[in-house]
Amino acid sequence: MKNTEVFDNGLVVRHRKSAVILELVNDSDEYRFAFPFNPTGELAQYLEEVAKEVWPAHTPKLATSDGADYWEYYDSTLDSNGYLTMYADKLCIGRPSLDSKRIYQFNKRRMESFLYDLNIVKERGYL
Repeated sequence: MKNTEVFDNGLVVRHRKSAVILELVNDSDEYRFAFPFNPTGELAQYLEEVAKEVWPAHTPKLATSDGADYWEYYDSTLDSNGYLTMYADKLCIGRPSLDSKRIYQFNKRRMESFLYDLNIVKERGYL
């Protein structure tokens, strides 16, 4: 699997050994974005596949701490916080900085809680 995939909704997904990164296709002077999202669609499936590749032993888990909750993350390189909210039909993302196309970065634990919630949305149609 290649380490970069571009999606029609305007997101780029990159991955490396310990992270899955969401980026913008094009530069923007906006901080907040709403991307069309289908919990059974191509992007969701790709995120599940990439998580298995990056962290073979990961298990979707309920977030039990602030560090595990994907809603907010601190980007040390950009020295600011980013935000992610999942709905049944969209991903709402607040990027940490205008200085980078990076809008969100998953570590293993945040990805586990994201995939846990993704499974709930698939089953119920909502969180």
